[in-house]
Amino acid sequence: TGEDVTANVKTIRSVPLKLKGKGIPQVIELRGEVFFPLSSFAIYNKTRIENSQKPYVNPRNAASGSLRQLDPSETAKRPLDIFIYSVGFFDGGKLPKTHSESLNLLESWGCRINKWTQKANKIKDVLMHIDETLNLRDKIDYGIDGVVIKVDNLVLQKSLGRVGRDPRWATAYKFPAEQVNSVIKGIHINVGRTGVLTPWAELEPVVVGGVTVKRATLHNRD
Repeated sequence: TGEDVTANVKTIRSVPLKLKGKGIPQVIELRGEVFFPLSSFAIYNKTRIENSQKPYVNPRNAASGSLRQLDPSETAKRPLDIFIYSVGFFDGGKLPKTHSESLNLLESWGCRINKWTQKANKIKDVLMHIDETLNLRDKIDYGIDGVVIKVDNLVLQKSLGRVGRDPRWATAYKFPAEQVNSVIKGIHINVGRTGVLTPWAELEPVVVGGVTVKRATLHNRD
């Protein structure tokens, strides 16, 4: 159970309000992710500054906050985009037997999918695509922290099942964390309710992964 953001999502221009084509199930649940393109984010922030408004810190939080606006007309003012990446529940129709074919079908119905999605037949192909993505990372118009590797065969996906909320047929490969240097301006101690002392550092503000960091805990050298 969460917040109902349906009206807000419907304001995103790349969300089809009606699917087109043949073989569409009577009921289908499309899963995707809404994002704020980096180029649009920069322009939108510039407009906010010109209107004496506070700019947003990073695109991910801006996208999330935009979807949670109480007034859908406010969401409509923000140039959000979406990628549909899978099908959940469906009834009254047939889907292909592979994930890659289902994405192609969704695109033919009018859904926006990520064009970069690659199919690999061998582990070495997977590793090659990971390297390609790492080199591509700074050139694409949205932020990523890795890639998701999935079993393509949907029958095998169902057979492999899940462990809790995590599917056995998919895994996330995370890129190395972004690292930056800053200056420790001071070290402070928090005293907990039970008397536990927790040291933390006050830092010269620095941007890491689109987030401004001003503090860091000092539990270990990292």
